Amino acid sequence: MRKYVIGFVCGLFVSMSTIVYASDSIQALLFPVNFSFNGNKIDLGEYKILNYENHTYVPIRFVAENTGISIRYSAHDNEIFLNDAPAQYIPLSTILKSDFDNITKIEVKFGDGGKVIPINEARTIGEISSKLKEIKLRKKNDQSPGFGYLYYLTIIAGDKELKYFNTLSLEDVSYESTQLTKELDNYILSLRSN
Repeated sequence: MRKYVIGFVCGLFVSMSTIVYASDSIQALLFPVNFSFNGNKIDLGEYKILNYENHTYVPIRFVAENTGISIRYSAHDNEIFLNDAPAQYIPLSTILKSDFDNITKIEVKFGDGGKVIPINEARTIGEISSKLKEIKLRKKNDQSPGFGYLYYLTIIAGDKELKYFNTLSLEDVSYESTQLTKELDNYILSLRSN
């Protein structure tokens, strides 16, 4: 009888350790999916995507490498470090596809009452043009649409008609404001009081 009790206790111990061991494992399924970053399809290569309890798990290195985020793992701290991609500023001239050299007329429309101020004076056009040429913008992380505007410019340059909104929602992309855009805002608002 004593052998049976010892055998039972040993069997119980082995089965308990199996339960404890099994609780640290998961069962996930491979999830065949395609990835697109900013409209560009990216090949997964050696990476595998998993589905566990209706959640998709993507290798963080794959995402980091394709979004420009730097990634580093510290075994000493047992920590993964992620850092934003360096700021990529785009000249306003590239966004609006104009060098702002041949501006013949600018109209300013203010958002609070719809007042339109035509600007025909060469000196004022030159000052606005030089400010526009200096502006470089970076895309916002949050691309949700904003509402309202303080003013917008209709710029006539040669046979082109360009729109510059102070909200920096340009060509269906939202950009972050900079010191130069704030200086342009102040300049345009000063024209209103003249």
